[in-house]
Amino acid sequence: MINDEYKQEEQAPEADVEGEEYRQAMQHFTRSLFRAGMGLAFIPVSMLPQEPRQHFKIASREFSHGLAKLAQKFADSLDEKADAH
Repeated sequence: MINDEYKQEEQAPEADVEGEEYRQAMQHFTRSLFRAGMGLAFIPVSMLPQEPRQHFKIASREFSHGLAKLAQKFADSLDEKADAH
């Protein structure tokens, strides 16, 4: 019984390390897959002449910032409602 508990304690840190390695590998894979998808999605944009490509990038950036601000304002309004109650 004591030996079984000792073996479990020895295996626990090893399992944590393996779990962490697995998590990191999955994050790396997911990011790589996302980058590949974005690269494929932007192939038509890369075929545009320089000036329209720049306009598209600027519009995309502004859209992203606007979306982030919208999400922040929504979160702030939810916080205000939660504080009011």
